[in-house]
Amino acid sequence: MKDLPKVYASPINKELKNNREVYDSSVDLREDSISDNILVKINEIFASPHHVYKSKVHIKTKNEEIDTVIVGKVNDYLLTLDGDKIRIGDIKTIERI
Repeated sequence: MKDLPKVYASPINKELKNNREVYDSSVDLREDSISDNILVKINEIFASPHHVYKSKVHIKTKNEEIDTVIVGKVNDYLLTLDGDKIRIGDIKTIERI
């Protein structure tokens, strides 16, 4: 192999403090983030052979418990037969009745 040219590396004459804080995005547990488990349950309800047009569900949100009939999902909301929208991010649990 050929001899490669030498590379200049300046000496470090001071104490390094660049690793004092570390951020790990895999453990970001924001309270308002949507749980993957909730999205899986919602998708299972809509993919179920029992869901033709509507499904009766019991939903627990941050503020209340709702027994309603859901008919669809648009962006971050579940649509109900009554014309209401339920924010998916507020849902704690969802169960098919």
